[in-house]
Amino acid sequence: MSTDYTETLKKIKETEEATSREILERRKSLEEELRRMESDAAASIADAKKRADAHIADEVAKAGKSAQKGADGLLAKTKKEAGEIAAKRLDKKDLKKIVDNTLLSEFK
Repeated sequence: MSTDYTETLKKIKETEEATSREILERRKSLEEELRRMESDAAASIADAKKRADAHIADEVAKAGKSAQKGADGLLAKTKKEAGEIAAKRLDKKDLKKIVDNTLLSEFK
């Protein structure tokens, strides 16, 4: 009877030790997997940030080009209109009106 009890205690002890080793191995495995996942997540975030920065830079460049194109068009239109206005000949009536309204209005 005492040998059965001793054998049972030995088996319990062996089972506890085996279970402890398995738990420790599983814990190590999970910690390694967690570190790997954290590393992958950090790399993924860095890659996404890099791509976002490149996208923003591209969009800013596109917007700048578009704005420059608009400004160039407006400048060309204004230059053309200014040339057309400068080329017009004014009759005496129009010239007198401009002089009276613009230049002489200071003295009135």
